[in-house]
Amino acid sequence: MWHTILSELAQQDVPIEATELTLVHQAPRIFVYGGGRSGLALRGLAMRLIQLGKTAYVVGETTTPAIQAGDLLLVASASGTTTGTVNIATTAHEAGAQLWLLSTTNDSPLAKLADVVTILPGKSKDRVGSEQASIQPMGSLFEQAVWLFGDALTLAYMDFAGVAEAEMRKRHANLE
Repeated sequence: MWHTILSELAQQDVPIEATELTLVHQAPRIFVYGGGRSGLALRGLAMRLIQLGKTAYVVGETTTPAIQAGDLLLVASASGTTTGTVNIATTAHEAGAQLWLLSTTNDSPLAKLADVVTILPGKSKDRVGSEQASIQPMGSLFEQAVWLFGDALTLAYMDFAGVAEAEMRKRHANLE
């Protein structure tokens, strides 16, 4: 089954552009949000962003401050229509924050709000447009893609910003 999952992920290349790396680099604070398993994947990315030296927050945590102009909100929504995610993105947009959407479609309410849309493999609950078919149940392929995209973004940002793994280790949690 591993081969099936890996072959589904390999059907679509997802480049990370210099403009996206610049967006991350210039953002004073980065907020992440996604529902369900997509949100869990973005929590992993928030950890890596902190280890990269960025200030990052998970939306919904009690210690998350108000988003402000210049901040970046990175959201994951396969369909781009999830009501709670649209509401959060709208609030961030109204506050003047940048919005980066990870999705399976660029034709959605979230895509219309987003400054950057990255299309990942997978199918949404609504199965719209040209989404990639998957043998996996529900949103598994998209959720895996969100996690792997976070790891790819980490590697690309390390190179872009000249952050060594040794530097990241210094910021790794020590209260474990």
